[in-house]
Amino acid sequence: MKRWFRVIIISVFALAAVSLVIIQFVQTRRTFSISDNMFNVSVNSAMDEVIRQLNGEAVPSDGHSPAVFNFLELDSLIVEELLLSGIDLHPVVGLYDGSQGSFLYSSDPRHESLLEESPYRYSFRPAGIASSSQIFIILGFPRSLFPSIDSSMYLYMSIFLLAIIAVMFIISLRTIANQHKLDQMKSEFINNMTHEIKTPISTISLACEMLQDDTVAQEQASRTNFVAIIADENARMRLLVETILQSAKMSGSNYRLNTSEVDANRIINHVAQSFRLTLDGRGGTMELHLDANPPTLYADELHLTNLIYNLVDNGIKYSNGSPHITIGTSRDESHFYIRVQDHGIGIAKADQKHIFEKFYRVSTGNVHNVKGFGIGLNYVAQVVRLHHGSISLESEVGEGSTFTVSLPI
Repeated sequence: MKRWFRVIIISVFALAAVSLVIIQFVQTRRTFSISDNMFNVSVNSAMDEVIRQLNGEAVPSDGHSPAVFNFLELDSLIVEELLLSGIDLHPVVGLYDGSQGSFLYSSDPRHESLLEESPYRYSFRPAGIASSSQIFIILGFPRSLFPSIDSSMYLYMSIFLLAIIAVMFIISLRTIANQHKLDQMKSEFINNMTHEIKTPISTISLACEMLQDDTVAQEQASRTNFVAIIADENARMRLLVETILQSAKMSGSNYRLNTSEVDANRIINHVAQSFRLTLDGRGGTMELHLDANPPTLYADELHLTNLIYNLVDNGIKYSNGSPHITIGTSRDESHFYIRVQDHGIGIAKADQKHIFEKFYRVSTGNVHNVKGFGIGLNYVAQVVRLHHGSISLESEVGEGSTFTVSLPI
C-alpha cells in the first residue's frame, strides 16, 4: 500500500470521525434542550391545574378555629398532576411568603436552598393563610431525581467509542500494509530462489557438457576440476534446499531438535574448510580464535553447522573486495559464545531491527546487490531460539558486522 494512499485514507477517516463527534455533540445538546423544554411545559401545565384547584380553597377546621391550609393535600395534588402530565418525579414542595422572605412550609427543609433558586415558582392566594403578600408554590427537582448521564457524558462515550474504532482502523491498516509487504517479500523470495537454484543447475549442466567432450575427458586434471565443480554446486544447491525446508519446519510449534554433545571448534574448522576455495577465489582470509576450552556443548550438530555456515556466508557475500572473516569461541560457566565478524559493508541502524525477519533482505537503494533468499538470518534466529540462546549484532555501515551467539552449555 503506497504511502500517499494511506495518508488519504487516514485523513478521510479522521475528518469523518471529527465530523461524527461534532454531529453527535450537537444532536445530543439539541435532544437535551428539547427534553428540558418539554419537561418545563409539562411542569407548568400540571401546576396550572394545581393552582386552579387550590385558589380559594381551604380545609375546614373543627368549627371553633379559622380554616387552615392542608399542606399534605398540596403535596399529593402536585404529584398527581405531574403524573397526569407524564412526569413521574416527586419534587420538593415549598410554600413561600414573599413579604416575610421565609417558607411557610417545606416538604424537605434540607432542600430550602434549592427551592430559593428554583425557577419553578407559581403565585396563588389560598384561603386559610393570613398574609398580605403574595404566596408562591415552589417546586425543586434535585439532580438525584434525574439520570446521572448528561450531555457531556454522552459526548465522552462517543469519543471513547470512536477512539476504539480508530484503534481498530489503524490496526487493520497496519495488518493490510504488513500483509502487502509480506506478499512482496514472498514474490521476491520466489524470484531469488529461482535464480539461486538456476545458477548451480546451469553450472552443473555446463560441466557435464564439458566432460562429454572427448578432449576434456582425456585430460585427468580437467576432468577432476569439472567433477569438483559439479560436487561443489551440488552441495551448494543441497544446502539451499535444506535451509528452506528446515526454516519451514522450524516455523511449527512442535519442532524438536536432535541434541547431543558436540565439539563446536571442530564444527567451525569444518565450516572454515568448506569456504577455503571461495575465499581463495576472492583473495580473502579467515582468522580463527577458538579459545573455548573445553569446546563441547549440548546442541543439534546439523543446525549448529548450518548456523555458522549462514553467518560466514553472509559475511563473505556482503564484503566488498577481499573478505576477511574472524570466527571466535569462548565460554563461561553457563554459556558458550560464538562470534562471527566481517569487515564488509555493515548494516544500517534502520535495517538491524528487521534482519532476523523472514524474507527480509538488506538492500542498497532499490537494488539488491547480493543474491539470496532472505531466510538465512531468520533461520539462524530460529536455531538460536530452539537452543534457548540469544543472538546479538554490532554493526556500523562501512565497518562491518559482528554476530554473537550465546548458547546454554
